[in-house]
Amino acid sequence: MADLDKQAIAGMLPQEICEFLGEVPAFRGIQIFKWVASGADSFDKMHNLSKKMREQLKGIFTLKSLSISQELHDPDGTIKLQLSLKDKKNIEAVLLTDSSGRKTACVSCQAGCAMGCAFCQTGKLGFGRNLESAEIVEQFFLLEKIAGKLDNIVFMGMGEPMMNLDAIRKTVLVLTHPEGRALSSRRITISTSGIIKGIYDLADNGPHICCVPYHSRCAT
Repeated sequence: MADLDKQAIAGMLPQEICEFLGEVPAFRGIQIFKWVASGADSFDKMHNLSKKMREQLKGIFTLKSLSISQELHDPDGTIKLQLSLKDKKNIEAVLLTDSSGRKTACVSCQAGCAMGCAFCQTGKLGFGRNLESAEIVEQFFLLEKIAGKLDNIVFMGMGEPMMNLDAIRKTVLVLTHPEGRALSSRRITISTSGIIKGIYDLADNGPHICCVPYHSRCAT
């Protein structure tokens, strides 16, 4: 079975991993989840799992649903990745480094965007599709693998987060999970063009993270 037909594991929580594997103890799901969060690029490297389970994982899941088609580095520390999705659509993820050395992942939540903001290059592309949570999480892990541990994540790349709020919520659950990356919710920011319904939904139902209007885009 080709990797394109397999389930992307990066967007899954420990209990979901267990459900896909069938009758396995909960601690196995946590072990696997920890490996994924640590940036493991091969199931064979998950040495605390049996060979049989590693083979099972390889048959069901893929660790990489994105591929890097272009990587650009700027002297100021900025890194821009052009990423190819499984359906050949392209997105961008950007690493931003401020004057104090703090590193932030700027990630996309959609391929293209339907908002059509006049100042935004992404808006000129039109809307492709919403990204799955795994595709968003993988952007963070790819940037972290290149630049080391990141301090923050902002949903300010391609797309309007409030139009893909379910995937945003799942991404936040995965990245803040205490058994995984354990990123603080205070280090997560959503940038929106002003989708009122989504803003109220976020305020009422969470996740309780910073939400700000945007005036420019990281990925263009």
